[in-house]
Amino acid sequence: MKEREFHPAIDNLIYTLIKIIVRFLALMPRPWIKPVSRALGRLWFKLDKRHRDIAMDNLTHAYGKEKSTEEIRQIGQDTFIHLASVMLELPHLFKLDSTNLKSFVRFSGLNHVYKALRQDKSLVFLTAHYGNWELMAISAAQRVGIPIHVMVRPLDLAPADRVLTEMRSHTGNVVLDKDKSANAVAGLLKNKQAVGILLDQNASWYEGVYVPFYDRICCTNKGLAIFAIRHGATVIPAFSRKQPDGLYDVEFLPALTLIRTGNIGKDVEANTAMFNKVMEDAIRKDPTQWLWVHRRWRIKDIPERARKKMGGLPEL
Repeated sequence: MKEREFHPAIDNLIYTLIKIIVRFLALMPRPWIKPVSRALGRLWFKLDKRHRDIAMDNLTHAYGKEKSTEEIRQIGQDTFIHLASVMLELPHLFKLDSTNLKSFVRFSGLNHVYKALRQDKSLVFLTAHYGNWELMAISAAQRVGIPIHVMVRPLDLAPADRVLTEMRSHTGNVVLDKDKSANAVAGLLKNKQAVGILLDQNASWYEGVYVPFYDRICCTNKGLAIFAIRHGATVIPAFSRKQPDGLYDVEFLPALTLIRTGNIGKDVEANTAMFNKVMEDAIRKDPTQWLWVHRRWRIKDIPERARKKMGGLPEL
């Protein structure tokens, strides 16, 4: 979707207003975030029928055989509470630096990252909209000491996107538009840089492959698999998970062993399926912290001409 454009003066005014709101929200003591987000999340869950229905449909398909209707509804409500918490946490991330890092996050599995860096190979972090993904990216750059090039979808409102980009980049990270960055990412990996990719959202038919996620076929972006195979990148899964004390545990998992048979099409599909399984395993540890309000399993019709060119597709 194209960014909403205004006159430059209006853009600057909106940007200034957003910055004022962000600074005001950052004054909220962090211990207050838990009770405030609980109240806001419950209200949001009650009033936002559209996203509540999406979340409940997704959760029912994912956990309908494992959990009761009451348990699924509780997960749904807790998801809205968690998302409210993430939004209230964002203004505080402008203040994150090396002096207060430990008051936000704890790290585990850093040895897997350092091992990859010692091997002098390009590095791709596989992650998802889970926990507080924004906090994870900027804190990881601070802790590891390298910039991470993060692929994102820009916000439709340009002034808001400008503010968010400032937050995402203030510890040294570089923000890339996911729809315009294929060549840039290829160049980065050739030069043994680090790239972060959130792979858990629905992809269009022409940019993805059809593989399972929670035992349901969905279209998943194939870019990570292609980049990793072509450039010999090390793929390290990374996830953040909020703990009862309010801190996030940022976990780096061992590097994945990529499937390489020589058949690029089958390898891309197999590796993307493996990436989905890794994300699912992480989400299952606490499903309330994932973005269930996204229509992950939405599959749009594929033009018949394209379907024939691709040699047909499995039944969805």
